[in-house]
Amino acid sequence: MQNIKKYFMTLALLLTAVTGAWAQTAFGVKEITADMLPASWSTDNSPVTADDLAKLGFMEVTKDAAKTWTGAPQEGIVRLIYTLCESVNWDKGQGGSESTYSSRKIFYSCLDGQRIFITTELTEWSLTPDADKKVWTLTNMPANDIELQVEYEPTKVTMAVNDKTMGTAEVAGESKVEWTTDTWKGWTSDTKEYTVDDITMTSTQNASIQEFTDEGDYLHSLSFFVKQPYDNSTVTFSTTGDPFSRIEFTMIKDYSQYNPNIIPNDNWTFEGKSAVWEGEATKSLTLQSCSTKVSKITFFKGATPDGVTINGDGTFTVAKTATVTLKATPAEGYKFLYWEDDQTNTNPVREVTIESGMADMTYKAVFAEILYNVTFVEGTNLNEWTATPNTEVKKDTKVDVKYTGTKKVLGVNVAKVDLSKAYLKWDADQKKLVATEIPAGATTVQNADAGVTWAAGTYVVEGNVEINGKITLNGNVDLIIKDGAKLTVNNYIYGGTSKYNLSIYGQANQTGQLVVNCSDENAIMSITTLEVHSCKVKATSSKYIGCGFLSIVTFNVYGGSVDAESTGTLGSGISLASDGSMNIYGGDVKAVGKGAGCYGIAVNVSPVTVYGGKLWAENADDKALSSDVTLTKGAGFSGKIEYSSDKSTWSETKDTEAKYVRAGY
Repeated sequence: MQNIKKYFMTLALLLTAVTGAWAQTAFGVKEITADMLPASWSTDNSPVTADDLAKLGFMEVTKDAAKTWTGAPQEGIVRLIYTLCESVNWDKGQGGSESTYSSRKIFYSCLDGQRIFITTELTEWSLTPDADKKVWTLTNMPANDIELQVEYEPTKVTMAVNDKTMGTAEVAGESKVEWTTDTWKGWTSDTKEYTVDDITMTSTQNASIQEFTDEGDYLHSLSFFVKQPYDNSTVTFSTTGDPFSRIEFTMIKDYSQYNPNIIPNDNWTFEGKSAVWEGEATKSLTLQSCSTKVSKITFFKGATPDGVTINGDGTFTVAKTATVTLKATPAEGYKFLYWEDDQTNTNPVREVTIESGMADMTYKAVFAEILYNVTFVEGTNLNEWTATPNTEVKKDTKVDVKYTGTKKVLGVNVAKVDLSKAYLKWDADQKKLVATEIPAGATTVQNADAGVTWAAGTYVVEGNVEINGKITLNGNVDLIIKDGAKLTVNNYIYGGTSKYNLSIYGQANQTGQLVVNCSDENAIMSITTLEVHSCKVKATSSKYIGCGFLSIVTFNVYGGSVDAESTGTLGSGISLASDGSMNIYGGDVKAVGKGAGCYGIAVNVSPVTVYGGKLWAENADDKALSSDVTLTKGAGFSGKIEYSSDKSTWSETKDTEAKYVRAGY
């Protein structure tokens, strides 16, 4: 459903035969007054010439054409009758009257023997479409170019979730934080700094609370400060969260411009009982001030894109092309999985561009319940202690802790793990991913336009980080990518001449991403032990002969996902080192090769063992697995290993020539 919107295109109207084109057109009549005329027309003895009229946009037509002008005038059209005489009086003709220079007025109507000119004024009018709303007819064309302004119907977008008890989804527009009398009740006048949530107020004066024992208007009002020319005291609001876009102060009931007399400064407006600051979004706002009394302060944070209206019912409308930020927020005990329209997008914050006129749409956030793990701290004798249940425990589930040893137990302390400060690491004894505290002193990964070298240690990725050069390891590296964060490497990761180890971790929701795109080398190569614990890793090489992973001695996957692909002419998805091995304990592994003589997974007399999770290997040009691959099930794995040549018919019978192989599907 589309109407017309502000979308401009110019229609050039070529006037070739004026007489014919305008013969049946009824033109309007408009008076030309002195203020519309050029300065050269200001004296009585300076007659108007045809050139003068042409400069104003008038066009000459014939007398015969003018005689056909009948009917109601058309708005915006001027008819001007002019004779090239030097008299101070205009010639009088049919239906005409006399008008002189001295009155600065030109008379016009259809007169025999006169020169006749027409012009148009820029004007707007609407067009009515046909019944199918596909054709708009433009009639009574004016004698100049016009612009068609197309306006589309606003697009309505609905934010939805798979379960309202699990979380919320919203367009990240303007939000507000309110400080009320309850916020500052009890503040003392000898303190100059107050912090509530992520907003701090500091003052060069002592802010004070006006406490009254009765129910007067001043009860719990805040003595606040607004600019006065004779007072240099200041108050500053600052925030560690989203920047301010607006701050509104609600005055006490008996406030008036004389009590006290507040003088607005830049970006301040005063309406009724409110003083409002609006300006560029900022993290801090300082005011020169004098005392007045407010009953509430409202901080507006963030900004809604131009053309976007948030309706307040879980929907918003877009009146013109706009890029909006969508945000999914899980409730306690739940985690965000993905967006329903793009299940590969596991980032709870995303940007979408929407145009008006598009069909109404819905963006749905999909959440799931978090299943917690219960573990004992390092050093506890696990042969004497049990927690039941201890894996994939739901929120509010009762867990029984039992001790079977002979020691005297003083007590058992319970500590909640701060998942924002923890990463998931495989515990070989418990055979599961366990929350582990991020080491103090870990290095935060920064954007880089060139290659970087990582020494031995722990590196953490927060937000979106991009490195436009290779990463070289100069020691064993632990790489932690936080939930919602993404590290993009537009080159390759190299284990160095010593082939150092690389372990890649995610957090509780396992939404962190490592993306390596390489056009002239293998994407990730020469690693002794490469581990993926709980992160999404995608390695793609578009080199003529290039692999997603090359020369990996031991490749272990414990959770998250691995996506390896060769998109060049020749290459394997994963190519292990000679006598290397691959073990899949959990997560999803996909390896795609390309070209003859290449494979999804290539090894040399090396085993690939699946203990859990899923495996997909393919090369439509040759074989999914090289001949030396030994693909087997590990202890505890009950899934199938299947082979296919067309992705439609699968068999558990081993086929060394199969183009597609999968396990755990």
